[in-house]
Amino acid sequence: MRRSEHRPDPHGGWEAWAHRVLDGADTDADLGVEAARDAMAVAAGELDEDEFRDRYENDYRRQFGTDRRPRLVDGLTRPHTEPAITGRAPDAVAGAGASFAGGLEAGGLEQDGDGAGDGTDAVSGSDEPQVVPRRAVLGVLGGAAAGALFFGELFRRGAFASSPGIGDPLPLAGDPGTGAVTGGGTAAPGEATDVQFGMVIDLERCDGCLRCVDACVEENGLSEGVLWPYVFAYQEPGDADPRYLPRLCQNCTRAPCVMVCPTGARHRRLADGLVLTDYDVCIGCRYCQVACPYGVNVFQFADPATTGGSFTGERRDARGVAVKGEPPRGVMGKCTFCPLRQDDPERRGTAACVDACSMEALHIGDLNDPDSAPNRYLAKRREEAGGNLPTFRLLEDLGTEPNIIYIGQPPSAKAELVEGDWAYEDWGLTEDRRTVLEGPEPWFRRLAQEA
Repeated sequence: MRRSEHRPDPHGGWEAWAHRVLDGADTDADLGVEAARDAMAVAAGELDEDEFRDRYENDYRRQFGTDRRPRLVDGLTRPHTEPAITGRAPDAVAGAGASFAGGLEAGGLEQDGDGAGDGTDAVSGSDEPQVVPRRAVLGVLGGAAAGALFFGELFRRGAFASSPGIGDPLPLAGDPGTGAVTGGGTAAPGEATDVQFGMVIDLERCDGCLRCVDACVEENGLSEGVLWPYVFAYQEPGDADPRYLPRLCQNCTRAPCVMVCPTGARHRRLADGLVLTDYDVCIGCRYCQVACPYGVNVFQFADPATTGGSFTGERRDARGVAVKGEPPRGVMGKCTFCPLRQDDPERRGTAACVDACSMEALHIGDLNDPDSAPNRYLAKRREEAGGNLPTFRLLEDLGTEPNIIYIGQPPSAKAELVEGDWAYEDWGLTEDRRTVLEGPEPWFRRLAQEA
């Protein structure tokens, strides 16, 4: 197998960070690192999907007692062949180490756990896998919230991709299902859907006001310091004012986080292609966190009520799956594109962050529909620009097929991170987790320092 130049070097910073995250979760760190790397190879078209799934099936079953990773067969999602995990172990979660819960309550940033491997884990992909004792994955759920060294390693290689043809409906392949907003199940990575929700973000209009971040926190009742969207301020040489880059979940069509999830908790919704987490099924193994090249996953270290979370609304979407609001303790969370709004005919095509944007820089809708809000906005801006509108998607060359389109120029190699015109504290938001979310050196700074 050819190793992609855009996937992390096995001896580089990403692997060390990934091991810290997974050791803190008391999962098989070697398995998680190898599966994440190979999931990226699948996305890049360098590894066959069936080979990827077969390679780790025994290891997954020994580690988790299940393997519910999706697989495409003849263009359709293969159904799972074993009963679903229907919930976490509440007694295990209740005793899950006061160390990380107390650290958050005390405002601490050092959240890495001590759950190092015991040396008996199977080496994934080996001909004769060793027997792995099934660990109480939920019993020790420490680790950094969402480090992005993976993201940094990719960005410093100049992995922005220009997308001059954006705005046309995406081609459909195979049987995309019903596309019904109020029904449907899950879609495998790469499976075409009639509807593919995404966003257009106009960097030429974003002023870094952070209203989108504040609105997301309010809508989802996020705990103090948890920021699903994050807006980076940067400055180009010769610029008098900063520029801004909002980063959200990219809702990838070929999402590595979905490929590595052992329980099927992380999934693509068939109705609209949104990448979501079933809070009832997630066991907090954090494999999705290390497999995501965008650094958007946030682990819920403590009970939401103890960390300022206040979500009290409906969690379940039209399928009855718990996907909305801040997750329970021991579960992964991330930007969701407000799925319950997309189920509601009167609110479909809206999101809290989009509603809050006074600059009208954010536009959400079906990227497969030429008449959707984001595609209409792209057409309008392209016409205004005389047909020469710069656009890009983040890390598109990795094959993840991200579904956020940025209008504007990506940051140059000489860009520098700066303080924005608005501080998170101005909105009553706590930015304490930034160093944890971004790792010891933010991916953006690594990009800026590239010659």
